[in-house]
Amino acid sequence: MTDGIGRGAWRGIIVGLILLALWTLRPFGVDAPSSLDTPFDTDRAIARLATILGDERPHPTDSDANDLVEARLLAEIRKAGFSPQVDERFHCNDFREGAAICARPRNIAFWVTPPGDDALLILSHHDSVAAGPGAADDGLGMAVALEIAYQFKGKKLARPVLVVITDAEEAGLVGAAAFAAHDPLANRVGAVINMEARGTTGGVNMFQTSTPNARDFAAIGRPLPSANSLATDFYELLPNDTDLTMLLPLKIDAGNYSIIGSGKRYHTPLDNLAHLDRNSVRHMGATTLSAVERFAGETGKGAEGQRVFTDVGRQFMLELPQLLAAVVIGMGLVAAAFLYWRGGAARRIRSAFIPLLAIVGGTGLAIGAAMLVGVLRPEADFGTAYPVVFRLLYAAAGLAGATAILALAREDNPVRGTVAAWGWLAILILAAFAIVPGLTILAAWSMPFVVAAAIAAMIPAAQRAVPFLLTGAAIVHVVIVLPLGGGIEEGLFVEQAAPATFLLVFMFLFFLPAAGRGTRWTPAVFGIVALGAFIAALIVPAYSPHAPRHLTVVHEDDNGKAAFLIADNGPVPAAMAAEAKFAATPDDKGVWRAPAPTLVDDGSVEILSDTVAGNRRTISLALMAPTANTQDLQIKDGKDIRNVIINGTRPAIKGEPVYIGCTGRTCRRLEVQFDLSAKGKQPRIDWRRTRFGAGEAGAKLAAKRPATAQPVHGGDRQVWIRKLRLPAAPTG
Repeated sequence: MTDGIGRGAWRGIIVGLILLALWTLRPFGVDAPSSLDTPFDTDRAIARLATILGDERPHPTDSDANDLVEARLLAEIRKAGFSPQVDERFHCNDFREGAAICARPRNIAFWVTPPGDDALLILSHHDSVAAGPGAADDGLGMAVALEIAYQFKGKKLARPVLVVITDAEEAGLVGAAAFAAHDPLANRVGAVINMEARGTTGGVNMFQTSTPNARDFAAIGRPLPSANSLATDFYELLPNDTDLTMLLPLKIDAGNYSIIGSGKRYHTPLDNLAHLDRNSVRHMGATTLSAVERFAGETGKGAEGQRVFTDVGRQFMLELPQLLAAVVIGMGLVAAAFLYWRGGAARRIRSAFIPLLAIVGGTGLAIGAAMLVGVLRPEADFGTAYPVVFRLLYAAAGLAGATAILALAREDNPVRGTVAAWGWLAILILAAFAIVPGLTILAAWSMPFVVAAAIAAMIPAAQRAVPFLLTGAAIVHVVIVLPLGGGIEEGLFVEQAAPATFLLVFMFLFFLPAAGRGTRWTPAVFGIVALGAFIAALIVPAYSPHAPRHLTVVHEDDNGKAAFLIADNGPVPAAMAAEAKFAATPDDKGVWRAPAPTLVDDGSVEILSDTVAGNRRTISLALMAPTANTQDLQIKDGKDIRNVIINGTRPAIKGEPVYIGCTGRTCRRLEVQFDLSAKGKQPRIDWRRTRFGAGEAGAKLAAKRPATAQPVHGGDRQVWIRKLRLPAAPTG
């Protein structure tokens, strides 16, 4: 070994730096393409959307603003040559455990073709949250649905096409639930394409299918969205829902499409036309137009299987039957074990665990760096404005940790180290197959190269090809997995994306035949890069006007004790702290509090009836909140409640009732009937009413909000909380 950096170290450093750059720079397959060859008319779709949104006021369900949006939407539908129907009904969605989420949605539906069964449904929603105008969520879906309908008008298709634009999606998927439960059109649906947004930019992701999914996969057309079965599997494990959740029990084929770039603008005032990426609109239109063509081009009949699939940088798709993918991974595991065994008996047991230690060490160091930044920075979402700095930190730390393990272990046979890494990946994938079969995409198309390398190792004339075949496996893995890194960051946000560096560590391990076993210089180089990125991560601004902090002002009156509340995702801005006397630290619920004026309460409760028959008590209440936008009841000790009727509707609440919520003008008079045990423990109920907007006192505080912060979700609001005490049961 020489005194300087040896050839082997340089090889490892160069390979690592290449992977570091590919991982850190904006990964391909994340941004929307800047140009597409598509018949979808982006200009017309955006023009319609601008007309529908009008002055771009937020328009939550059952509000005056949503009435105006709905009227303009209906006018645009009629102008395009269709005959819309409006289905209005009070409904309570009971899909959450112990909850009933209610509203009076006005769903809009129209046929693109003559009506029929086994129809393809194009789905979006027209309401927004109270904080923002919803240009992307879900104005984008509305505009694309209407333009696709316009382009298919008059065409002869194999199956009918229906458009439904639901209401009250943001209130709790109430419109879609009402459609599935009551609208006769739901029984005529055989497949659905749903369009959503959790941001304002980026390429389109097809992130959810039905099960089985072969027809859903076959409907993915050109141009391609980002789509892979790992994402669809993980989405099913997450507590996230869209309107499609309400329709999947109908046993239909499905594809759920969304954009997720610039996710910090989601559900804020920046979800507006000015920030909606034109390229994202075009990509959504082009991908869903193609999917409609495929779904509508043939009927959804016959048996179908389950597939695993992935796009490759949105250039082409790879797919395999799910069981075959597992078999391929198993064959790769056997091949890797064979190659490892042929690598020699020296330190055989010890060397088998070196890749696993490198993976744990690299990923652990990346997570540790992220945690340390989180401790040292006062903001929770510290990577909002400059995510590239944090990607670089996590990636460099991951490579530093992994190469340090390799340097200490001094594995003299890079081929053996590589096949051991392939073996561990195969073991992890097969161990998780029953829960996340989509993990097979990480190796299913690389493992044939590993198998080929095992075969070549048995043929003397072909043994020199083994390192090249393993390098081929690594290249295939990188091309497939690299876009996943960008997708994971977009989905989780960069502050939570450090664990994804295990993918980068695997990439490096798979290139060991080209990178060499490494020396102490390799982790030193990556450590220096990580140190520089760490320093930058501590000093770059967390937020910018276009990548804002979420900061909502809540004026809460809790049983006569009023306070201004700001969720703790960082310190209270100085100007806002000067306006109100916030506590020095957030409370145990993670909220900054400051004294506030008591809110004028215009709510009232009326007992409509209260009867006892045997051991059954029935009590009916009318809760009046003339100026509220929502009412909800948070229930404790509700195990003796047998049934609940809300505005004449009996939801099938699953388990013990814990929450009843109602959104919109219809809910300003909320009639609730409880059937409960006359001799049981009375429930404890908090009655909450919310009025959107900060109000006069809160507006002064909100005016001090910096340009780098925006309200989110329900937006600035006033909240009244009162104890709702049921009277003692009548006797006699």
